[in-house]
Amino acid sequence: MKLKMILILFVFLINFGNAFCQKGLQNLKEYDYEPYHFGFLLAYNQMGFAIKVDNSQLNKTFPSTEFENSNSKTALLKSAEPNSTTGFTIGIIGNLRVAEHFDLRFIPSLSFGERNIIYNYSTQSTQGKIDTLLLEKSIKSTLLEFPLMLKYKGNRIENARPYILGGMKYVLDLQSDAKKNTDNQNGEFIVKLKQYDIYGELGAGFDFYFDWFKMGLEAKMSYGLRDILVRDNLSMYTSAINRLNSKIFQLSVTFE
Repeated sequence: MKLKMILILFVFLINFGNAFCQKGLQNLKEYDYEPYHFGFLLAYNQMGFAIKVDNSQLNKTFPSTEFENSNSKTALLKSAEPNSTTGFTIGIIGNLRVAEHFDLRFIPSLSFGERNIIYNYSTQSTQGKIDTLLLEKSIKSTLLEFPLMLKYKGNRIENARPYILGGMKYVLDLQSDAKKNTDNQNGEFIVKLKQYDIYGELGAGFDFYFDWFKMGLEAKMSYGLRDILVRDNLSMYTSAINRLNSKIFQLSVTFE
């Protein structure tokens, strides 16, 4: 899904850029010389995890009471794998010009999404029948983000300008269950994530200059630097994971 979206964006940028790069009248000639300006961001995001599995915990027998919808006495864990889902992001842009080709950008944002972990395990009934089952744990997230980015702008080609950017962001998960005292909710075990994280970010895009505003199209990858899994009460869902990091892919449209 991610690769398909990137290819669609790439083709669109080529066609859109060709139309804007034709020789003619330049829009907003003095725009990039202004000391600061503001705008807003709308984005599609794909939230996921990078999981480092503890191999010593695989093929380990756990009480089947930890597995929903299981009638056997024990269950054997086979794997724990991430599964990405889509969401959306809104943000406010603050841009400060620091040099001819460099801008400093602060974009407080709110991201909505969901991240999943798929557990593969097998059970054996009293009659000796072995069943292989999948259990998906969904973790909803509402992320309050505070990214600080350095943007390098290439040379302007008529009404289009390419750029790359990188930086860090501090993230607060407003839906974190880290402070809950129980791992069991409504008869189901929950996976807790830490409330705070630090991300590294890298992206690229194009700015297009119109008569009254500038629009940007941008692709960006963010990777969480902290292990965010809470292990206050080890269960099958946590003991098999040695490290759990966040990652987010984002396609953005900016208006400034």
